[in-house]
Amino acid sequence: MCYAQRHEYFLVAQSGSSVSIHRFDLSGANAHRTSALSLLLGKHNQGVRRVAVRLFCFLKGEGFRVPEQNQPTVVAFQGVHGAYSEEACRQHFGEGVQTLPCNAFDELFRAVESRQATFGMQPVENSLAGTVATAYELLMEYDLRVQAEVIVQVRHALLAPKGTTLSDVRYVRSHPQALAQCERYLKRRGFQAVTHFDTAGSARDLAASPEPHTACIASALAGRLYALEQLEYGIEDEPFNFTRFFVIGIGDPPPAKRNKTSVVFAVRDKPGALHECLGAFAERGVNLTKIESRPRRNKPWQYFFYTDFEGHASEPNVEAALMDLMRRAALLKLLGSYPAAEQPRQPEPKD
Repeated sequence: MCYAQRHEYFLVAQSGSSVSIHRFDLSGANAHRTSALSLLLGKHNQGVRRVAVRLFCFLKGEGFRVPEQNQPTVVAFQGVHGAYSEEACRQHFGEGVQTLPCNAFDELFRAVESRQATFGMQPVENSLAGTVATAYELLMEYDLRVQAEVIVQVRHALLAPKGTTLSDVRYVRSHPQALAQCERYLKRRGFQAVTHFDTAGSARDLAASPEPHTACIASALAGRLYALEQLEYGIEDEPFNFTRFFVIGIGDPPPAKRNKTSVVFAVRDKPGALHECLGAFAERGVNLTKIESRPRRNKPWQYFFYTDFEGHASEPNVEAALMDLMRRAALLKLLGSYPAAEQPRQPEPKD
């Protein structure tokens, strides 16, 4: 793999009400990095009775990770083959992309961190079910960056073993969320819902062990992979059913024509702290597209704020907003600046 070894660090030193930010490059050997950091820490501890020092290394990473020539791109996803996450992999990287199924989200992150996979395809929110909370906790925990966002329309298919007709079906198995998203369809058809641990897993298991009068709900991709008959397609109750994914990887992707940036920050314990932090964006005309609070695991009743906004961290107004946010926030981590996905058009409502 090829990596650009460049790190920019930001030291935020606070003494009383005075806050200063210092940018420095630690691109050399570890000894040089340690020496530079020691000098900075020493400088700000001399003659200061109590100094709060915070080190940020979030605005610049290792550089975009590019597979070497003839080395395939491997994309990790959670689930089994045929999952909607694998559909997202194919939509973004092409039908021929090599995928790596993982049992859990943290396994996906470890696969990318260990370079077993080039990228990971992590769902972060669904337009109906809301945020995937675990995704943001892992983004906070791991030192990986968002490389791109991918938006996939969720279209459910009714699948059954070859030779099964629609009139044969009495039972339909799938993940509880997929069953809930097709509840009106199932009632209209008179099918009995049977819960299964996974949508694509229900297709795989039904293909391996067919049961009479039984079908499943999964993706059309799962139907093709497991050679199941597609009895009906687009059976979801709500047509505006989209899942947003983050492509995660090592380093930072180059700026695109349209960019988004995602950060997480925590506020100080004082009145107006959140208003003050958000002012860093408003004062520079940076448009927020999402803000959501999540509990801090180690500090009860304190919260992280996960925020998306338009623009790239390298743009002057965005960089200025982030530098100002550093001064105002108790903690800041840049999750990534990345190419923004095209927003889906509103589908026609179903009768």
